[in-house]
Amino acid sequence: MSEGYIHGFSSEERDRLVSQARILAPGVFDGWDLSGVRSLLEIGCGVGAELELVAERWPDVRLVGIDRAASYLAAARERLPETIGLVRGDALALPFASGFFDRVVTIWMLEHVADPVPVLREALRVVAPGGFVECLEVDNASFRIDPPIPSIARWFERFNRVQQAGGGDPFVGPKLAACAERAGARTVRADVARMIDSRARPERRETWIGYLESLLLSGADTLVRTGEATRQDADELAAAFRELHARPEVGFRYFATRMRCSR
Repeated sequence: MSEGYIHGFSSEERDRLVSQARILAPGVFDGWDLSGVRSLLEIGCGVGAELELVAERWPDVRLVGIDRAASYLAAARERLPETIGLVRGDALALPFASGFFDRVVTIWMLEHVADPVPVLREALRVVAPGGFVECLEVDNASFRIDPPIPSIARWFERFNRVQQAGGGDPFVGPKLAACAERAGARTVRADVARMIDSRARPERRETWIGYLESLLLSGADTLVRTGEATRQDADELAAAFRELHARPEVGFRYFATRMRCSR
């Protein structure tokens, strides 16, 4: 993960990540089938929010998460049962034998690394023959509000610039297939994952607005510290989200990329 993680880490960020995982779970797990899968590794498991949801859905799968941040793993250990393995380690040198896992996944992780190719190369190494690596990653270019609310659009542009300056890539999703091919994947499939679409799912509109507001404001301290924004800008962003709540005719959407590849 890049050193310039835009959200920082605190108890509030831990809770935001757990809430985010549950809000986005329908899109994250759409099309997942772990029947016959005995073991799964999540690279960059963070606070364990996704592993918790996988365990609820597929309790018979042996789950392992790896992350290099001790603070994240400590937070994960507080939430997860002892049956889920947690390992501190580097995604570029996974401490597992080749072919050790039936499935390897990354979820909202590759946006935070400088180069996804070596991460994918290691993921492919530890996945068993016949298994595959699955990555779900952001495509911030897909974010739309119609009609636009300028203060949200300006903040999102700043948010993306700061993430890029910190070594991440908020537009990594559409690049995943090419990255997998460079990592040596034999078969690759990439599809658009419709994570948020207020016009298609109006009953989820308010939930998604709350999620987007918490996501963007979680970067406020970093944006202010780097000079990209001011506290007044953050106040204007909060006011813009109040406007979005009050205007049901305004639509918004956000897509991601799901990529599956195998050795």
